[in-house]
Amino acid sequence: MIKCELRDIPAVKGPEMRKGRYHRSNFWDVKGFGKERWIVGAYIDFNGDDFPPWFTETEIVEGCLVYLNTPPPRKKYEKALTHSLYGKLSTYQYTFKRDNAGSPYIEVMLITDERTNNNFWGKGKSDKF
Repeated sequence: MIKCELRDIPAVKGPEMRKGRYHRSNFWDVKGFGKERWIVGAYIDFNGDDFPPWFTETEIVEGCLVYLNTPPPRKKYEKALTHSLYGKLSTYQYTFKRDNAGSPYIEVMLITDERTNNNFWGKGKSDKF
């Protein structure tokens, strides 16, 4: 598990920020696309010094997704089980990049099982036109 977080993405108009955007393209190679799985575009921020240099890019992404899929701890006396903030995430495609300040981040397309999530802009595309 690698501690990381999704980067805030601004709205097209206005100051509100969210953690990603639902992709509006068709991904028919994803089994169940438009019915029970949707694609979200996001950026993952992580600290490049947190893990040994022999970790591969795939291991870093998988470690981040384990951390992002972990539900937050329950509050004291809370009865309901908590769920992951973003649904069950898995990777579709990723690219490692550096921003202008030189800090690393991952540009990623994630597969989620939630069609609507308040943490993401938009809504998942339906398989019906």
